[in-house]
Amino acid sequence: MDNEQLNLALKKEVTAQSSRAEFVHHEWFVTYHLEIVEQIARELCGIYKDADPIRVNTLVWLHDFEKIVDFDNQYNTEQTATKELMKSIGYSDDAIQFYAQQINIYNAKIDLVHAPIETQIVSSADAASHLVGPFITLYWYENPGKSITELQSENRRKLNADWEKKVTLPEIKEAFASRRLHVMEISGELPEKYL
Repeated sequence: MDNEQLNLALKKEVTAQSSRAEFVHHEWFVTYHLEIVEQIARELCGIYKDADPIRVNTLVWLHDFEKIVDFDNQYNTEQTATKELMKSIGYSDDAIQFYAQQINIYNAKIDLVHAPIETQIVSSADAASHLVGPFITLYWYENPGKSITELQSENRRKLNADWEKKVTLPEIKEAFASRRLHVMEISGELPEKYL
């Protein structure tokens, strides 16, 4: 299989795994997260011409795979499920090692500005996707036992961490600044003035 065929097989398998009822986000994850990350990443590849679009797309569909198959161990640095998936599809050992390493850099959220451009694109696109569509409200839907104050606090924490650590590309900061302010307002960070 060539890289494009591998990528299509990967997308198909991640979509299937994301749709399993056992996955907490199964009702919405592909449509309201992965496909949005993919679209934003594709647009960024149009700006960052030196980025390898196949690598970017592969990272898009891999970046949350550990979460999809084992939510409680989603930051597993061994990337066991990810490596097994890639091996079963036919990725080379070198490719598997590369992607696992990039996902670990991405998950650590440390010094992403020095990561390869492909990793920065996916990291920035992922953070931006949390500001699009119903993403923020879906967290509320899935956590009905939490108070509004708890929900808002957790949303602010996550959104701020994403913005400060995961967004490395200025195009995202510029394009999503007003969206971020709106979502932060929904999360309880009200402006001092409205007019």
